[in-house]
Amino acid sequence: SSSVEIDLFQRSGNLTAMNAVDSDIHPWKKCINCDFRAEKNKDKWEKCCEKCGKDGVTCSIQHHDAHCSRLTKQDLARCYWECVKCDTTASEDAKCLVVPPSCGQGPRPVLLFLTGNGHVNDRQDFFSGGIDQLMRNNDLKGYWIMAPKPLSATGVMRKNEKWRWTWCEDGIWAMFTEILRRLGKDKVDPSRLYVTGLSLGASGSWHLALRYGQFLAGVAPVSGVCHWPHGAWPRSSSSPLPEVLRHLSNLPLRAYQIDADRYGGSPVNDLEWLLKEYPESATEARTLRGMEIDRRVEVSIRQWPRGDRPAWELWEAKGPLKDWAYYDGWGDGDKHCLWNRVYPWPEWGLEAFFRAHRLPQHQCWNVEEASPLSEVLQRQKEEEDTYNQKEAMAKMSTGDIEVMQEQKRF
Repeated sequence: SSSVEIDLFQRSGNLTAMNAVDSDIHPWKKCINCDFRAEKNKDKWEKCCEKCGKDGVTCSIQHHDAHCSRLTKQDLARCYWECVKCDTTASEDAKCLVVPPSCGQGPRPVLLFLTGNGHVNDRQDFFSGGIDQLMRNNDLKGYWIMAPKPLSATGVMRKNEKWRWTWCEDGIWAMFTEILRRLGKDKVDPSRLYVTGLSLGASGSWHLALRYGQFLAGVAPVSGVCHWPHGAWPRSSSSPLPEVLRHLSNLPLRAYQIDADRYGGSPVNDLEWLLKEYPESATEARTLRGMEIDRRVEVSIRQWPRGDRPAWELWEAKGPLKDWAYYDGWGDGDKHCLWNRVYPWPEWGLEAFFRAHRLPQHQCWNVEEASPLSEVLQRQKEEEDTYNQKEAMAKMSTGDIEVMQEQKRF
């Protein structure tokens, strides 16, 4: 059990916080060669990474893959799962991993993390390639980090315009604000609520900002684009809806992107169009740490000062990236997974960006209240039923339709 005190937060009589080691939500299993958590990879669940213990080499930090999660039992014993009802018709409660701060006193900042498409419905190991990278960042040790599991039955996911699963803004906000309520104003600082996400989660971060950006002190999407859902930017208009622009107007935003990324889409065109009225400051060039300590990444930093409002930034890495020995023998290199550098290494400036921004008190979310439950799943079910009915009608003959209408009349 955890050496850190965990309060038992309840929304109903049988829901309590569950230790991340002891819980069966995402089970713990030790690597066969070292003390790190074993990564669950399809039907294999033995090692933390492929390099660990390879060729009989004694395990050490140097003998782990660059992307190895390096999570110990002690790391996860500090964490716990919250179960939250966030949608009126969801068949299951949302499951959110909560990583408490390990330093600092008083109300602490909160970072909401949205993971990528590979983790939807447990296709890939939730503790590998996302939250584990954030937990390695020493500058984030003073934050509460909240990471919901992307499970479609829980209400934190919705169908997009192509009927594929994506993060649900209302479901996420209902879950997030309920956990803030359980923690209370003595533990969380409502003036410092931040959001980041990778790939699909980067899009989710953008979309959450479109709807609730007025309550956020900073957003940092990594390797993903905004899809402007729910008509947020009408095709017939040269700009997003006025309400959306109000939500974005005072929001600090920094996007991280690889210039060669064609998988997650690029936010460059949207940023340039939205910021066309603001002169861009001089581009800054930096060379930052890569996945391996002796390899570097070239980064171009673009910034748009917006008068008395927070500047928007784009940190664009020159790709494809070759900063991991694995890429030496694999294709052109990495064109998408920039989070493997941004999240673990402080020199990429993620925490410094968050630390520089906070909301005025009158704009903060009231952490003593939770947002209403989402009704998105019910609306989507009704839309799907209507669509299926129209499809069935289209396949029926004229005679069949007349018979059905006659039966209804009687």
